[in-house]
Amino acid sequence: MYRVWLRPRLWAGLASTRPASSGAAEPFLSGSSGAYVEQMYEAWTQNPSSVHKSWDAFFRNASAGAVPGQAYSPPPPLTHSPSSPSPRVTEGSTHQSMTNITEHLNVQALIRAYQIRGHNIANLDPLGINDADLDDSMPPELIANEGLDMDKEFTLPKTTMIGGGEKALPLREIISRLRTIYCGSVGVEFMFINDRQKCDWIRQRFEPPGVFQMTDEEKKILLARLIRSTRFEEYLAAKWPSEKRFGLEGCEVMIPAMKEIIDHSTVRGVESYVIGMPHRGRLNVLANVARTPLERIFHEFNPMLDPQDEGMGDVKYHLGTTNTVLNHFSEREITVSLVANPSHLEAVDPVVQGKTRATQFRRNDESGKTCMSILLHGDAAFAGQGVVYETFHLSDLPDYTTHGTVHMVVNNQIGFTTDPRVARSSPYCTDVAKVVSAPIFHVNADDPEAVLHVCRVATEWRATFGKDVVIDLVCYRRHGHNEMDEPSLTQPLMYKQIKKHEKLVEMYARKLVEGNVVTQEDYEKEKNKYDQICKDAYERAPKIVPFHRDWLDSPWKGLHTYIHTYIHTYIHTYIHTYIHTYI
Repeated sequence: MYRVWLRPRLWAGLASTRPASSGAAEPFLSGSSGAYVEQMYEAWTQNPSSVHKSWDAFFRNASAGAVPGQAYSPPPPLTHSPSSPSPRVTEGSTHQSMTNITEHLNVQALIRAYQIRGHNIANLDPLGINDADLDDSMPPELIANEGLDMDKEFTLPKTTMIGGGEKALPLREIISRLRTIYCGSVGVEFMFINDRQKCDWIRQRFEPPGVFQMTDEEKKILLARLIRSTRFEEYLAAKWPSEKRFGLEGCEVMIPAMKEIIDHSTVRGVESYVIGMPHRGRLNVLANVARTPLERIFHEFNPMLDPQDEGMGDVKYHLGTTNTVLNHFSEREITVSLVANPSHLEAVDPVVQGKTRATQFRRNDESGKTCMSILLHGDAAFAGQGVVYETFHLSDLPDYTTHGTVHMVVNNQIGFTTDPRVARSSPYCTDVAKVVSAPIFHVNADDPEAVLHVCRVATEWRATFGKDVVIDLVCYRRHGHNEMDEPSLTQPLMYKQIKKHEKLVEMYARKLVEGNVVTQEDYEKEKNKYDQICKDAYERAPKIVPFHRDWLDSPWKGLHTYIHTYIHTYIHTYIHTYIHTYI
């Protein structure tokens, strides 16, 4: 059938490929392929480099006397020198090659598994008693195959940045870095986003070594803000122990978190902030974010207020304000508006978005670069109230978008007196945000440095993509639904743990003292400084003149003049025209 080739040893290696052969064969040499093979062989004898590397390897192996069926071998790797002969492939080397490929694929699958499901085993609960996703099981895909050598180095795929400048790492180190990034104090949910660019963007901000590091000066500012957040609540509790105030105890880091968002948004050009929130922590936000004078807040606790005086009763933690203040981080003036909100916790969401959209329209801001919205939520309300879902679906509509909202969930892990395991069907209270592909950053509220890193990433996400983003502050509620409730009646185990849980400001201060960032004297001095500010404001509070409409979150200067002008100009003109035309 075939003519005998010039080299007898080559033909001996190919003889069994004839149709009558019963042994192992090179199947591609049957039928009409023979003529093509002969052409390749003739070319190879003249110049081995004139044929593909796979044919070069085949002809070399056949000439060397390879047994039938084994003359073909895969082409050499790209790093193989063309001038050196192709290595002879044996059954053992082929098996080893397949094993290496399988191991590398398993490692890549493990890296991807941590990116997808690492958040399920992240250390998110400050109390250490709950799983934020309501599931205490270990996802099987996060367990490395038993056959893998933990000390063997593996080349890192392009889909991860854990190596920094390193191209390969031992498997033990790969797993250690993945667990630190995705299973530590931060749980990142982002792999459901169907956009490779956005996923790579998030990886770039969490995976490279050292991205969570802060300077000593940044740590000092963080401690000072934690002191103000904590001491404000403690001062109110000491002065008005029988008053409901819906304090922030258990999530004091929310104040530094909000200020971090505002600081880093302001340097990017944002000048106006519209904030919506429930009543928990509202007084603290008024004092330390919107910077309402403390004497005004203390005045609202005055039991001598008349019923007609705005600020009496429970409205102090429902009303809002608007202040123009100097942002010390950027040295720019900004406007902070906290929108009033009823007890229907999430009712304020579309109001905030409408106000933000209107402000952007008035400023001719078509991309949301000068005005942005920040929405704070409770965990139970975020999962349970339909207006949240409805508001998310406005976020990308051309006529309603505010070009990205930063959502911050104060996740007390309880709704009034209801355990989340019997309050929702989804793993997380934040799952509703996935409908608009918003990345979700779960973070342990007792790790303030991790909280601030997440806030910076969220701020940059909003500025870069103009899309919503969610920060899930997993914390606890030190008191009951309000300060008059006794939570141990319905959550005895949780509140047994809370009573012995150290306050965040004390833990963080001790960490900085041990790290020689501050001294104990510095810490005490900063506390005493803010205590004196509160005392001075308390002494001024009785002198406050009863105020009206000071709580309005959008005071409109010249409103009455505008209305008078509008009525006189437009209504009078319309009536005059109508009379002369139709009567």
